[in-house]
Amino acid sequence: MNARGEAFATSPPAAPVRPRRRAPGRRRGDAAATRANLLESARALVDSRSVPEFTVDDIAAGAGVSRAAFYMHFENKLAICQEVARTSQSAFMAAVTSFERGPDLRATILAGVRAYIDGFRTDRPGMRMTFELAYAEPTVRELVHSTRTTVYGLWQVEFTRAVASGECAPFDIPLVTRLLVGMLETFCVRTTRTAEYSGTSAADGDGAAVISELWFRALLLEP
Repeated sequence: MNARGEAFATSPPAAPVRPRRRAPGRRRGDAAATRANLLESARALVDSRSVPEFTVDDIAAGAGVSRAAFYMHFENKLAICQEVARTSQSAFMAAVTSFERGPDLRATILAGVRAYIDGFRTDRPGMRMTFELAYAEPTVRELVHSTRTTVYGLWQVEFTRAVASGECAPFDIPLVTRLLVGMLETFCVRTTRTAEYSGTSAADGDGAAVISELWFRALLLEP
C-alpha cells in the first residue's frame, strides 16, 4: 500500500521464456553441409600439398569450422583422407566402366583410354590423395588394388574377344593387359603430381591419342 492506504496494482508473473529448439531436419542438414565442407577442404589442400604437410586445423579452417567440429565428423586426419579416397575411387570406376565399345578394337581402346584419363582427372585432388596414401595405408592400397583388378578384367575381356575374332594375333593376354594398364596408370599418376610430361606430345589435349597409339603398337594393330 501507499501512504493513503491504497493498494498497488500487481501484474501476474511473466511465463518463463524457453529457448527455441532447431528442428531435427535442420540440424541434420547443417551436419551434412559441415561434413561436405570438410571433405572439400581436404581435397583442396591435397591439390597443392602432400598429405603430411597439412593438419586437422588446416582442414577445419578451410571448411570454416572449429577443430571440435571436425572431430564430430571424423576420428582423425587419416579417416577423412580415407573417405576422400573411397569417394574418388568410386567416381573413377564409374567413369572407367562407362565408355562405349567402338566398331573395332582400335576405336574401343581410344574410347577406353580416354575414359580412364578423364576419370582420373575429373577428381585430380582425390586421385592424388588416393595414390599418395596407397604407399603407406593398407586400406587405401587394397582399394587401389581392387580398382586395378577390375580394369584388368575389363580389358582382358576386350582383348580375348579381339583374338577370338581374328582382329589381332594371339598373345599373353593377362601379362600384356597388366603392362598396358600399368603404363596408363603411371601416366595419369605422374601427370597429376608432376610436370614430367610438359613439352611432350602427351601434354597436348588429354594424352589419350598418344597412349592409345602405344597400345596399338604393342598389340601390332594396323592403322
